[in-house]
Parts: sequence; structure tokens; C-alpha cells
Amino acid sequence: MVECYYWILAVYFEPHYSHAQVITTKVAAMTSILDDIYDLCSTLEESQLLTQAIQRWDAKAVHQLLQYMKGYFLKLIHAFEEFKNLLAHNEKYRVFYLKEAMKGLSRSYLEENKWVVKQYVSKLEEHLQISLISSANPMLVCASFVRMGEVATKEAFEWVASFPKIIKASALIAHIANDFVSHEVTYY
Repeated sequence: MVECYYWILAVYFEPHYSHAQVITTKVAAMTSILDDIYDLCSTLEESQLLTQAIQRWDAKAVHQLLQYMKGYFLKLIHAFEEFKNLLAHNEKYRVFYLKEAMKGLSRSYLEENKWVVKQYVSKLEEHLQISLISSANPMLVCASFVRMGEVATKEAFEWVASFPKIIKASALIAHIANDFVSHEVTYY
């Protein structure tokens, strides 16, 4: 959590963005846990159940999850409701974009999980299509806009959701940096 917060301080250093810091830190931490669930804890079938629940985005879907996933899923739903409550009435639409980004992230994690289980080696274009989303960078960019006040307009959220070149490029950099770190940890 501390590491997530320090990373977010690099994004928002101004004190008036303290609520944005809190939201984005929580999203980063929840994303880290989600990544670990897909990579380390769940089988393919369990990953599919979690992905289906996230796609439904309904607390009633918790009954289909294994015990260790239930707490995470309910906290995810609760956190997003908390974010919505922090926003002015005319800003609540922003959480919709963040939910959609989180749904896309879970789908990309599931696809990578399938590749691992099936020992599938994807072509570069196919790999990039999934891994740029699974880098979590596009979702975190969206999260960083949620509490930015008038700076982040609906057009800004539409722009982020369109996955423009600059977000693709930053996601690629994040993905490559993560691969370097993973390689060092795995082999040395």
C-alpha cells in the first residue's frame, strides 16, 4: 500500500488532489491484488468465475466465487461505490469509465491465464493487444482522472477509453519494465 501511495504521489503532488491520491492509490492496490489472484492463486476455472463476477459488477454474483475471492470482490464493489459517493452529482459518470476499465483489465488477465494453462504462445500483435491492457496502465490513467475536478471532462474519459497512442505507448513502456523486473526476479 505504501509503495502504491508513493507511486501516486509522483502523479499528484499538489495537496488539493488529496482525494485523487486516495482513490488512485486504492485502485492501484486493488489492481495489484487482482493481478496476484489471476497469476498466483486461482485455477483457470476460478479465474473465469471471478471474471464473470467482475463483468456483471453485481454484489449478488459473490455467491459463485470461492471463499478467498469473495472478500476481494465485495471490497472492489464497495470501493467503487465509495468513489462515486465522493463525486459531485455531475461527476458520478466517471466511475462508469473506471468500472469498464477494470472489467477490461480482468478480461485481459483471464486471457493471459488461458495462455499459460494451454501453453499457448501468442503472436506479437495478439500479445500486445492483451498485455497492453494487462499492464494496468490504461485503467490507472482512467483512475487518475476520476477526482481531478473540472480538468477531467467527459471528453477526457472518452479519450482515455479510446486507448489513444500515448496511452498505448506508456502501457508498452510499463509492460517492458515489468518484464525486465520479472526476468531479474525469476532468473537471478
